Amino acid sequence: MAFSEFRPLDEKVLIEYIKATPSLSSKLNNKFDNLTIKEVGDGNLNFVFIVVGSTGSFVIKQALPYIRCIGESWPMTKERAYFEALALREHGGLSPDHVPEVYHFDRTMSLIGMRYLEPPHIILRKGLIAGIEYPLLADHMSDYIARTLFFTSLLYHNTTDHKRAGM
Repeated sequence: MAFSEFRPLDEKVLIEYIKATPSLSSKLNNKFDNLTIKEVGDGNLNFVFIVVGSTGSFVIKQALPYIRCIGESWPMTKERAYFEALALREHGGLSPDHVPEVYHFDRTMSLIGMRYLEPPHIILRKGLIAGIEYPLLADHMSDYIARTLFFTSLLYHNTTDHKRAGM
């Protein structure tokens, strides 16, 4: 379903969008019976939907052109979704164990479809607040930071390649 202009998604429209988008519908093996969609955004900036079917799952994140918790009186650029998708793809290639895979990006809709880490995975911030200890966190964070910072820097690229890559 290619929209010619931006519109915020709700669960009903999202189902039709998924059905019409091969990169997303294939993650569900084109099976839409027993499909559940839950909006889990914290209400500040974006819509975030968890999509779970009998044969697969993913997350849909849609950037709104304003701060969601304030409304249209405080505009924000939808282009942030474009730059987030670029960063996720670039960093995913450099540190695939620590970045969710991007399945789909729609610039018009400011929408990213990405891998869903099913429970017991939780948002790191929530786990830290709850006092959960993550014995591998330092190793994982340092690996991610080292790979993404080095391989996107002028220490790795010559100036021509660095400029061409837009870094």
